[in-house]
Order: sequence, then structure tokens, then C-alpha cells
Amino acid sequence: MMTEVNKLSLNEKNINSKRTWPSIRYAWFVVLVLTLANTVSFIDRQILSLLVEPIRADLNINDTQISLLQGFAFVVFYVAMGLPIARLADSKNRKYIIIIGVALWSLMTAVCGLAKTFMHLFIARMGVGVGEASLSPSAHSMLSDYFPPEKLSFPLGVYAAGITSGMGIALVAGAAVIDLINSFGTLNLPFFGLLKPWQTTFIIVGALGSLVILLMCFVKEPKRIGMIGVVNDHDKAQVVPLSQVLEYFKLNWKSYSTIYLGFTMTAASAYGLASWTPTFYIRTFGMTASEAGYLIGTSIVIGGLIGSIFGGWLADFLARKGVENSKVKVMWFSSILLIPPGLITPLLPTPTFAAIGLGLSFFAGSMGAGPAASAAQEMTPNQMRAQASAFYLFLTNLIGLGLGPTVVALFTDYVFSDIYLIRYSLICMVLTFNPLAIILIRTSFKHYNQTMKRLHNKI
Repeated sequence: MMTEVNKLSLNEKNINSKRTWPSIRYAWFVVLVLTLANTVSFIDRQILSLLVEPIRADLNINDTQISLLQGFAFVVFYVAMGLPIARLADSKNRKYIIIIGVALWSLMTAVCGLAKTFMHLFIARMGVGVGEASLSPSAHSMLSDYFPPEKLSFPLGVYAAGITSGMGIALVAGAAVIDLINSFGTLNLPFFGLLKPWQTTFIIVGALGSLVILLMCFVKEPKRIGMIGVVNDHDKAQVVPLSQVLEYFKLNWKSYSTIYLGFTMTAASAYGLASWTPTFYIRTFGMTASEAGYLIGTSIVIGGLIGSIFGGWLADFLARKGVENSKVKVMWFSSILLIPPGLITPLLPTPTFAAIGLGLSFFAGSMGAGPAASAAQEMTPNQMRAQASAFYLFLTNLIGLGLGPTVVALFTDYVFSDIYLIRYSLICMVLTFNPLAIILIRTSFKHYNQTMKRLHNKI
């Protein structure tokens, strides 16, 4: 006998069948605004990677503690608040949830610049995570109401480009800010005292959120398409009980677990590379933080931007050609393609060659971001989509961001016991995560098909 949640989800295709999609021109305006928000969120998240050496020196901490600031401190509240915020996003106004989140994470980024101890900085980084937990679940859900499923991977790929763009721009802009601030030295602010250049960098970067908030004022909350449990197009989103949400995920747990964990393994490699490559350049090639930032940031922006957009376009193109499992197949190819440059890049003899290899790594790793988010939206009913994204982001951040940078640091501190052997730590990190990604995503093909057939009442 079919459960209540299955009846709701399987009959979803009969709801809102007459509704038309929003204007494609305006929909792409929303994509660009949300992509900018995503870019700024990753600038705020990733700027710390360029400031590792001065923070280590001023706060007297080691690589493992730095990795906790890069990953775990950010993740702990991000994952704790992600699901509750997503529950709100599945029934309330997603636009205002994003605006509040941007304001909060921007403020907490600036607060990072006031930190005087490791614990102060750790707590401020947790606050950045709380704010950013509001963005992607709400954004993924909004975009699924602006684009039909067969055209969704491309805009989500563009949105995902904000991740690597943010990582890269954080390094390039951070390098410029560091050069500027270094010319002035320390600042003396009332009530806060002397601020080192790395502290001032956090404060300046935190101010970027004001532009995002201004542009979000021009974004309209879209009408929800594909809702369950409503009788006409004029009804507001009905809150689906948490028990039914959990039952739906339980029914399709093989699809969600293999797709989510598979992409999480790829994300862990990307986060590990992004977090420690600047330090690798500084220690291995003797470059300054700003020199490394310009070179690495440009490489990440170019490779990641092209990879994210291409991967989303490719998944939609294959879907229109009738290729089965197009989204997860692009994810699988992405995880395979990342291994060669991920292993070779740390061994290359010059900064320029290593930057080219890094760009290829981010091109490969970014290809699966849009298809992964699109697959999560496509196989989930409307009032569960933000929660589906939150769970997806829960894993990519808890495991990907939480473990990726930390695995590199653990290899450096406790296996090689030499900070100048970080290149081998990067290689070990890729070998730790990417084979798992390949196996998990390949396993998802069959389960993803079954979920889609259930959702569309074909079995």
C-alpha cells in the first residue's frame, strides 16, 4: 500500500500543469544576481586561504588549526542551520531569506577582521557559515521555478560558476587588497586598536555584501511550479510535514546518497586544492601572498568558470538529445577527468605550469556542479527542494569543506612532518577522495532512473 508521501510526490505532475514559465530574459537576470551572491559568498569564505601565513604568525597556530578555520569552523553552523532555514525556504519568501543571509555573513566576515585570538576567529567563521546557509538552498529552489527541468542544468551551472569565481576572485582581489593595505601598514581604529593587514582585508571584503543586497531588491519571488498538496494555482506553498519529507528521502535514499556523496568526494578535492594551493606556491616557489593570489586566482576563475558553464550546458544538451542519466553521467565524467591534473599539478616545476594544471583541475572538478544541483531539484517535489539542496550542501560542506582542507593539513603535519612537502599532501588528498567519487556516481545511474520513474508515476 502506497504511503501518503508517495501519493503526493507521484501525483506531482498533475498539479500546476497549466502554469507558464517566467520570461526567459528576466529569469537570466535572476541567475546573474544569484551568481553574484554566490561569488561574494565564496570570496568571504575563501579569502582566508590567502592569509594563512600572516594569521599563523600573528595567532601562533599550526596548519591543522588553520584547516579548522578554513573548514570545520565554517561548516559547524552552516550544516546546523542549513536544514531549518531550508524548511522555511520551501514555504516562505526565498528572496527575503537570501537578503537576511547576505547581511549576516557579510557582517561576520567583517568581524573576522577584529579577531585577536584563534578562538575569536573560529567563532566569527562560524557566523559566516550561518549566513551562507541561507543562500544556495533558496537559490536552487528559486531557479527551479524559473526554468523547466530540461533547461535547468545550464543556469545552475552558471550559478555554480560563482563558487569557483568566488574562490579565484578572493585570491586576485585579496592580493590587490593586501598590496594596497601593506603600503599603509597597520590601521588604528577607535575601540578596536591596531589592525594588521590581514584583519583589514576581512573588513573590506565583508563590505561587498551591500551590493548583493541592493540587487536582490530587484529580484521577484517566483510562483512555485510543481507543488504538491494544493488544489489550484492561486494557493500558496503548503508546508509538507517533516515526517513526509523524511519518508520521501528514505524511499529514494539510494539515489540521494550515491549522487550526493559522489559529488561530495569531488568537492572535497576542489576545496582541498583551493584552500592550500596558495600556501603551496608560497612555500614551494617562494612567492609572496599577493603574487600567488594573482596567478592562482586567475587560473581558478578561468578554469572553474568555463568548467561550470560547460558542464551545465553539456548535461542539458545531452538531455535534449535523449541521453539517459545525462546529469549524473556528466558528474561521473567530471570526477574521472579531475584525477590526472590533480596528481600532476603539484609536481610541476614552475609556478606557470602549476597554474595551468590547477586551471585544468578546476575545469574538470567544476563540470559536475550544475548537473548535481539540477539532479537534486529534478528528482524532488517543489516543497522539498530547498531541503534537498540543504542536505546536498550539508554533505558537500561537512565532508567536502570540512575534510578536504583538513586531510591536506593532516598529511603535512603528521605523515610528512614537513611544511615544505605540502605538494605530496595535495596528491594524497586527491587519491583519497576521487576514486570514491567515481565509484559512487557510477553506482547512482540505476537508482536515479528508479527515482525519476517513481516521481513521474511510471512504475
